[in-house]
Amino acid sequence: MNQNNALSLLLGAVVGGVATYFAIKHQDEIIDKIHDLEDNIHFDHHALIDGAKGKLDELANTLQSTINRYTHSGDNTTEKSNEIESIMEELNRLRDEVQALKA
Repeated sequence: MNQNNALSLLLGAVVGGVATYFAIKHQDEIIDKIHDLEDNIHFDHHALIDGAKGKLDELANTLQSTINRYTHSGDNTTEKSNEIESIMEELNRLRDEVQALKA
């Protein structure tokens, strides 16, 4: 068991050394490729903000219409629970979309 641990430690040190050597030897190429990627990836922050505002407006409209239905409808609890479930699903979907925009 002790030999396996020593062998694992030695193998890890060798792999780490090789990775470090490669990174140091090719660091200029790696940095250039990172800069190329940064130049090619452009996020339009205004489009992201507009998309988030649109989702927020959609959510506000859904909530407003649901509130209006509750205040102006009869006392149908089954319908209300279904509406609440659909609102929660919509909120979860919108939350996932916002998290995807943040990433």
